[in-house]
Amino acid sequence: MAHDLRGPLQTLTLLVDPHTDLLGGSEGPRLRTAVSDAVQHLADTISCFSQVYAPLDHEPAPAIIEDVLTYVSDLQRYQRGLPAVEVELRLPGGLPPVRGIETHLRHILLSLLLNAKEAMVERVEPRITVAAAVGEGMVKIFVEDNGPGLDARAQASAFVPLFTTRPGHLGIGLPVAQWLARRHGGSLALEAGERGGTRAVLGLPSWRRGG
Repeated sequence: MAHDLRGPLQTLTLLVDPHTDLLGGSEGPRLRTAVSDAVQHLADTISCFSQVYAPLDHEPAPAIIEDVLTYVSDLQRYQRGLPAVEVELRLPGGLPPVRGIETHLRHILLSLLLNAKEAMVERVEPRITVAAAVGEGMVKIFVEDNGPGLDARAQASAFVPLFTTRPGHLGIGLPVAQWLARRHGGSLALEAGERGGTRAVLGLPSWRRGG
């Protein structure tokens, strides 16, 4: 939980930073939007954790995955303590809506982006690529970093609760993201990336008329 709450909380600290008055500058309107989004993400994250073993509180609905990815890509830029990372969206046109609860989808994808950012803290030119493909009633989303990658043990244990390779982390973020993906009828796995880093593969069911 600490991993998933850290980013939004760091965004909020911008408001009380004694060395800067960002709200009064040219970026003020954009920062206000980011802070509002961070507060909403905190509420959504707490909701996700509180309902791990509870029935879904909302019915799945069609979600436009391009909009969800744009939202989380913008939100991660305001996370302090990590280098700025460019997120390149390589999305084909005409992606179908996916079936899900949008706040949960945001939680999954933001967790994947923050994990990718943290894997690249020592990279001179960190980069995240997000791609998508459609097939067999599913939309697959690929989140790939150019970090050092995972060894066999870390890749096999990445979704085991409380397993972590980073001091100060609880090892909960990825297990919860995978649990949410499965609850949507989807899947989440990790594999080696084409550039030597790690690629997360998220599968979500396409929306079909009638649910």
